[in-house]
Amino acid sequence: MLQASMRDMLLLQDDGDITNTFSLSYYEPGFNLLSPLEFEFPRCDRLSLSIRKRADDTETLFNSIPYDTFEVTVIDPTNGETIPHTLENDTETTLVLTITNAITLNNPTVRVRVIDVYVKDNANDFIKFRVLVDDQDKSFHYIFVDTNDISGRNSVTVQGRDIYVTVKASSDHYVLFSPYAYLKESTISDYDLSYPLNTVFYTRQDTYNNEDYFFSISSYSHAFIGDVVSVMNVPLYHKAGVLLVDNRIYKDIIEAGINPYVEIAVVGELSGISDVFKINFTT
Repeated sequence: MLQASMRDMLLLQDDGDITNTFSLSYYEPGFNLLSPLEFEFPRCDRLSLSIRKRADDTETLFNSIPYDTFEVTVIDPTNGETIPHTLENDTETTLVLTITNAITLNNPTVRVRVIDVYVKDNANDFIKFRVLVDDQDKSFHYIFVDTNDISGRNSVTVQGRDIYVTVKASSDHYVLFSPYAYLKESTISDYDLSYPLNTVFYTRQDTYNNEDYFFSISSYSHAFIGDVVSVMNVPLYHKAGVLLVDNRIYKDIIEAGINPYVEIAVVGELSGISDVFKINFTT
């Protein structure tokens, strides 16, 4: 009999904070909603939701709900970490749940994008729902490797969203990449992933939004790119990907006299949030 609605949000910016207040539309799974409840917020650093308790089937009467009779759990489901939050009364019959999804408000660079909420009162009435927060312009982390000189590879990723790599005629290449979290070389006794499989070992940054991803090629600049590149998840690990580049790309670039690119679509398996990683090729 508990119901929830989006209420408002705050986005901190150097050129002026953005606030947005939403029209209250309450949802209750199993009563006025048949599917699991999800709320989608635009990019923000803090958000709030309104909670009320239905007293009749007409949704005209609502119970008094003191905030201190409620238990609340707010977590990032990708790593199980608790997200800072407060619960207080707005009126006698409504509560305000405020969630600080930017982990540090004084420097909001890490924003939790997927949040699971569970609210229960002392009569064991409860509601659970997921909050999805849009975000953009986050960095990808990557290592570009010449397969004929794997020993000369970098041991830690660099950042970028629209990157340039230089190919050679004498070798295939690959781009090992990780959305929003760095990779660094490790050892076989302490690693999260390996590429080539069981050859070079890496750990991935321990971070929020630690979900798996789907990778696919969404577009490219010239038809020949479709014949010389392919993308896949790292074997046995879906938080990072690999773009494979055939050495024929060098000849094609020289003949065409252009610098082509490929765009990789990235979709969060849990959040559904999508992004694009662009790789430009030069000789």
